[in-house]
Amino acid sequence: MGLQFNPSELTMVKGASWARHNVRAASQASTPEFTGTQPRILTLKVLLDGDDHDSGTVDARVSRLCSWCGPTEDSVNASLPSAPWVRLRWGGFSSVSFMSFLRSVEVTYTLISAQGTPRRAVCVLTLEEIGLAKKRQNPTSGSPHSRHTHTLVAGDSLASVAHRQLGNPGAWREIAELNDIDDPSRVRTGSSVLLPARDTT
Repeated sequence: MGLQFNPSELTMVKGASWARHNVRAASQASTPEFTGTQPRILTLKVLLDGDDHDSGTVDARVSRLCSWCGPTEDSVNASLPSAPWVRLRWGGFSSVSFMSFLRSVEVTYTLISAQGTPRRAVCVLTLEEIGLAKKRQNPTSGSPHSRHTHTLVAGDSLASVAHRQLGNPGAWREIAELNDIDDPSRVRTGSSVLLPARDTT
């Protein structure tokens, strides 16, 4: 989804999880134990103004944003309900461009016509990073000979391709990551996708 205006500011939060256990003998404080990294949380404010010939009305664009908080039709049909994955792309701004899901949409309508049609809206979007599993370190995982491509036909979804080609419908996430697919529900018939090695999924 293209935006009419660049965000005026972005807020990103990244943290780590630590556990501190009570130690009776500690004179000051116990030594904390690192328990894992927390996902990046990105918050941005988006201005939607007037009608956009490519994206539709303000109301339609707000509805589309809100729909990203629910499962896609293809994922439901594949019995693997999942909301679409999203990624912010803004030039070479790489630290805020990561695979994520839309955690929340907060909409403030700032201009409404006399007929009750929203003409302008400010949307605060909160994206939460999806933790993608690291690829296994084995001799074949990085070899181009251990991977192959598949041409999508009508009715194909990433989940159905993963099930048919790899024997694991849950491997659709790896296919999406490997092909840099932001929205797995919008794959085009006739396009080709690179599949990971069967023994690495």
